Amino acid sequence: MKYQPHYLWAVFVALPPVFAGCEGRKPAMPAMSAPEVTVSTPYVKEIRDRIEYSGYTRALETVTVRPRVTGYVESYHFMPQTRIQKGQLLFVIDLRPFKVQLDKAEADVMARQATIDKAEFDAKRIADLMATGSAAEDERVATTSRLDAARADLAAARAAVEQAKLQMDYAQVKAPISGRISRNLVDAGNLVMADETPLAMITNDDDVHVYFDVSEQDALTVRDRIRAENGTFEHVAAIEKRPASMGLMNEEGYPHHGYIDYCDTQLNRSTGTVQVRARFPNPDGLLLPGLFARIQIPIGEPYKSILVTERAIGSDQGQRYLMVVNDQNVAEYRKVKIGVLRDGLRVITEGIGPTDKIIVNGLQRVRPGMSVKPIDAANEVAATQPASPQTTSTHSRG
Repeated sequence: MKYQPHYLWAVFVALPPVFAGCEGRKPAMPAMSAPEVTVSTPYVKEIRDRIEYSGYTRALETVTVRPRVTGYVESYHFMPQTRIQKGQLLFVIDLRPFKVQLDKAEADVMARQATIDKAEFDAKRIADLMATGSAAEDERVATTSRLDAARADLAAARAAVEQAKLQMDYAQVKAPISGRISRNLVDAGNLVMADETPLAMITNDDDVHVYFDVSEQDALTVRDRIRAENGTFEHVAAIEKRPASMGLMNEEGYPHHGYIDYCDTQLNRSTGTVQVRARFPNPDGLLLPGLFARIQIPIGEPYKSILVTERAIGSDQGQRYLMVVNDQNVAEYRKVKIGVLRDGLRVITEGIGPTDKIIVNGLQRVRPGMSVKPIDAANEVAATQPASPQTTSTHSRG
């Protein structure tokens, strides 16, 4: 079958209106809705700068009990790990040798006294004879010299008695301080050497010390802050008597409160630090010597600060920024200066105010100048806050 040209022409004549109609209509673009973002106002709180360090605990007093005489241990009179009082009897060293020495010294005193009595009688007799001219001067001098020598010997004998009594007292070893005593390091029957053999350890842990090293920078910062507060110059030792808080490895925060009671008089040039010591009460004995401790020292006066959640802060080539929603629900780019981080919140020192609405969720969906749909999350930041007042950390050292 052959197609006739007039049929094809009819088809082409009919097509242009169809194509013309299609070319005149464009598909409608869907309207873009404003993205939803979560916003919150900053958290405003009065805070106080601080420095933080780590150190270790030491007992207020620690004494190694040693004998002051040589001898054999006869007995001990305490239970290990119990609290004892100063002057309490701890060990008894065999007293018999020291009793013999005391008896001998007392007998020697009696002999010296008898010698003095004889010398005094001779001296009086010669003096009487001298009065009648029956004795020579040399006899008077001789008797007087013998009397003086006898008196000196008596004084030495009496000193020997006191020494023997002291040795007997030393043989009864007593506690030099109050505190908690360790186990006995020697058993009865052992020979102990004077000033050498350790018998036990006594630890006074009514209070504990925490030693830590403060950097030169922080020492100078504290000095400058104190000078600003008092209006007078103070050296680094001015940190003494300032409050301090302490927390152990397994504790939250800093539940123990004390004060700085010592600051070294000079910096260690090899480390660039100065040693500082804080004192903390320990009435229940839970703070054992040798524990790792975290120290917090507040510096300066409290001041109001603006804090935001850390995840709301963006970074643009090193510049920190926040996205703020204005009154027209438009996102604004704000450059900010940040301070210290505390419990997930970052101190903002410059760039926003306390009433600004900060985008805390959905930051990746917005650009500056974009309209947004804010959803209030006023409780979000507050929910991350601890119940107690905050102090900010300016430095943290190990």
